[in-house]
Amino acid sequence: MKRPLYSQLVPYYELIEDRDWHNEIRLITSVLTAHKSESVVDLGCGTGYHVRALTKLGFNVTGVDISKQNIEFARKRAEKEKIRTRFVIDSYYRYQPDESVDAALCLNWSIPVRDREVKRFLDNASTMLRPHGLLIVDFERQSQIVWNDVGRPFVDSWRQKKQFIVRVSVGQIVSNVLCSRDVYVIYHDSSRPRIPNEASRYKAAQRRDLAKVYVDYSYVRFFSLLEIRRLARRSGFRVVKNFLLPRNRYKRNYAVLQKLS
Repeated sequence: MKRPLYSQLVPYYELIEDRDWHNEIRLITSVLTAHKSESVVDLGCGTGYHVRALTKLGFNVTGVDISKQNIEFARKRAEKEKIRTRFVIDSYYRYQPDESVDAALCLNWSIPVRDREVKRFLDNASTMLRPHGLLIVDFERQSQIVWNDVGRPFVDSWRQKKQFIVRVSVGQIVSNVLCSRDVYVIYHDSSRPRIPNEASRYKAAQRRDLAKVYVDYSYVRFFSLLEIRRLARRSGFRVVKNFLLPRNRYKRNYAVLQKLS
């Protein structure tokens, strides 16, 4: 996995994702409980937050991710928290559990961009689900774009222990896809800053122990609920629920798909 977000930046992933983790878990749990779902597969589980949280609530959860670094981090975090669960390195286009499961998740806008790839993903998800099993996905709608933000640089920052993380993001929209270039700078609070002299201020620019820079590119497709319904039908699903959570100036949309048979 070449993207820095899923390799070098894995230790900061849950921090910089800046999700409303608590309310998201609450909503997902309410859906799973209402449909009496016990076994769950998280497709594209990242560092395993949803897997750990749902396992603590009594669900039987397996986390699947293509990033080796994500899975290694997820296993260590689960072990540290004394949570007994399962993580697998695999693609959501081909992973299959040993037995059919009640539900699957695919969150953080991880569903594919192209229609044919969406179908591959949905077809594989369908085969792992029991009849009338659920698939919960999140997505963004084009109607909810804040157009004044497109093309403008946005700066976010976080602190984690003795490190300061800064992200500068610039997004462009091509057709119905948001293409984002994110520059991450990790500053290390190794010592108190000192006013440099003429020679040292140039040398400081070459010191890699002071800061590390990573460039990450992401692509997120905008879907309408009508498109979600159309794509779901092609793979034997129907949309049974749609809800959203506020996310600062934006909204995070969720669709609950149910396997027809």
